[in-house]
Amino acid sequence: MTGAGGSSSSIYDLGYQGYDGPRLGRPEVALGLLAQSLRAAYGIGRGGRAKIMPFLMLGLSVLPAVLAVGIAALAAQAGAGAALEEASPIRHDTYQNLTSTLVMLFCAAQAPELFGRDQRHGVLPLYFSRVLTRVDYTLARAGGLFVAILVISIVPQIILSVGVILAAPDPLTGLREDLPDVPRYLAVSLLSSALLGAVATVIAAWTPRRAYATAAIIAVFIIPPIVVALMAELAAGDAARLLVLASPSDIIDGVNAAVFGTTSPNPTIVAANLPGWTYIVAAIVETLACVVLVLRRYLGITA
Repeated sequence: MTGAGGSSSSIYDLGYQGYDGPRLGRPEVALGLLAQSLRAAYGIGRGGRAKIMPFLMLGLSVLPAVLAVGIAALAAQAGAGAALEEASPIRHDTYQNLTSTLVMLFCAAQAPELFGRDQRHGVLPLYFSRVLTRVDYTLARAGGLFVAILVISIVPQIILSVGVILAAPDPLTGLREDLPDVPRYLAVSLLSSALLGAVATVIAAWTPRRAYATAAIIAVFIIPPIVVALMAELAAGDAARLLVLASPSDIIDGVNAAVFGTTSPNPTIVAANLPGWTYIVAAIVETLACVVLVLRRYLGITA
């Protein structure tokens, strides 16, 4: 074959064949994207720098639990295990307050990476031109971020449970003592991970620029508690009390206190004096509202 410029070219038979094997459908593709999102949230499959922030947050969140278990084991050997357990500030019902800032920083760092990169590089039309729908894409990405946040939230609690069981004179006794707290910290971890992940997802989906999205997520987590506390001091009545439900971090503090049946150390929660179930309902409603907003964002993107 001769080209327009007089140069010759050839056609080679490379033996390409059609694919006759099984073809996976939407569920498998969506699950694959969810798994890829989870790996990307921890920098797996990317360079070393991408792993520093997520694994640092995971390590810092686990550190108090590891220290508490080690100290409890030493105290048990010395015969002071029960007294130390009652006085320890690191318990199932207090752990969320210890690590909430780390979880928020994780959201601010990783949500823009998952939702902004595809928009910045213009690869969304490639996703949507295949079997994967916009709803599948949104739920898979959000689900990957949710699982990544849940890992940071629940792994330290599991370590505490294992420590209680191993430090007890009889493992069965330790299991019976810790078992009532398992569904409680599981519920708190699920609700807090869903709410924080959903809020971060909305901002990251609507703000493709990573720096702007990160700053906006941090602002949404930090500024509302300050504003709510100031408004609670300046105003009175039911309207002022309900302002606490506009702050995601305060909602999570309220959920933790409601699920464990304790008094929150957050003065805003104490001043609002709302029933515990209102925080649980607010967490669920706001999570669903954020998911709807993200779906609306991607349904409006043309391929």
